[in-house]
Amino acid sequence: MLALLCHAGAWAEGVDSMAVRDLAAETELMLETSATAASGTFAPLWLTSNRYGLGSVEPYSNYERARVERPIGNDDARKWGLGYGLDVAVAFGHARSFVLEQAYVEGRYRKLGITLGAKQQPIEARDVELTSGGLSLGANARPIPQARLDVDWFGIPGTRGWWQWKLHGSFGFTTDGRWQQAWHTGLERYTHNVLYHEKALFWRFGRVDVLPLTYEFGLQMATQFGGSTYNGQGRGFTEPTTFHHPHGLRAFWNALTCQGSDRTDGLQPNTSGNTLGSYVMALKYHGERWQARAYFERFFEDQSMLTVQYGIRDMLIGGDAQLPQNPFVTKVALEFLTTTNQSGAVYHDRTPNIYDKMNGRDNYYNHLLYAGWQHYGLTLGNPLLTSPMYNEAFGHEGSIRFYNNRLKAWHVALTGDPSEEWHWRAMLTFTRNWGTYNVPLRDRLRQTYAMAESTYTPRWASGWQAALAVGLDHGKVLGNSFGGQLTVRKSLRLKQ
Repeated sequence: MLALLCHAGAWAEGVDSMAVRDLAAETELMLETSATAASGTFAPLWLTSNRYGLGSVEPYSNYERARVERPIGNDDARKWGLGYGLDVAVAFGHARSFVLEQAYVEGRYRKLGITLGAKQQPIEARDVELTSGGLSLGANARPIPQARLDVDWFGIPGTRGWWQWKLHGSFGFTTDGRWQQAWHTGLERYTHNVLYHEKALFWRFGRVDVLPLTYEFGLQMATQFGGSTYNGQGRGFTEPTTFHHPHGLRAFWNALTCQGSDRTDGLQPNTSGNTLGSYVMALKYHGERWQARAYFERFFEDQSMLTVQYGIRDMLIGGDAQLPQNPFVTKVALEFLTTTNQSGAVYHDRTPNIYDKMNGRDNYYNHLLYAGWQHYGLTLGNPLLTSPMYNEAFGHEGSIRFYNNRLKAWHVALTGDPSEEWHWRAMLTFTRNWGTYNVPLRDRLRQTYAMAESTYTPRWASGWQAALAVGLDHGKVLGNSFGGQLTVRKSLRLKQ
């Protein structure tokens, strides 16, 4: 495969044989082992979350991981670029014993890029090391295999660089159908062979060389469609019922254009599949000694929150800053998240007697037909909206639904670099939780999540790194838990 990739790059740009040999020389190998032990029913949240599915909710877990990768960023100085990666793990206490975390190949010519396979993608407009997570497209669950097209930041003609845009779109498929079938109870619902679509368009205004201030605005959307839904008797059906959803060209077109309807919509058609997304905004200061960014994300389910018809009551608003070089604090972030409104508590379709329609009870991350906004039981969005893997805490073990999606949270995170060898990170999150509109908690419950992590990269042991983290959960949502996590890595670059 490597030889084919090298040949394709040489053909596209006419590179010489030395550049082709560089592709092999720039391949990186990383070996990693990680173990977690905790006292509670679940491992502390921040030892599990925003790790692209490589964290486990179980109190005792470990994995052995191997990754071979050539980052496409190695070719930033060239018009063309090639990258590939294979990332696998053998795990204990995880959803699966064998984890195919990443397997992809990607190419780029100038601003146009194509990625085939499962690859970890960053969260837009924030720092993944500091943030609590994205609301629609986050870093919490395992990557979904996709065929993805990217157009990187590109100047609008005639604007002299003041106005730029970028976009991406993809189609893929989820891989957790067998896990869902094994996890669910006979009275619940699971899905198989579900297809996936994702798209985003971002604009950026400003020129840093003239004024060190830029503003970004974007719309990102995703859809689960196709596949099959298996409903148990506990989902309002008198007997187990199966729905096979359309998966032809029309289904792909409906996912792309947010059209169509589902078989269960009746006289009140909705957008086909599970469609959601968010508006993302960021104002960033690009200073010479320090940088700062304020960001805002507004989530929506289907069409009810796509406009401001019901106001802007649910949001994630925050800011982060990179401070001037010092031995104490390098970066800091503060976020506030509220998801309690969800278009209001009332939902009512039009009828011959009552024509007014109320689009409330959006029930974030849940869907009537699909298994919700999750992959292998972990949310694809923000982990503070409690993932199905934690449903034992709500008395719904085996259910692939979200039972705590109405909450308010304050989140603060800091990092520091006391020296070239040491790096630390600390996170603290306070939440108040209401459950869902349909299944509310008996009382408003509080939960606190905390973590402190220290990473050591010794100069005397080239390529080695060790990270030790301790986490603490306290409250009545997920209960109390205290635990630690030790991760050791060895990386090297393959040479000619």
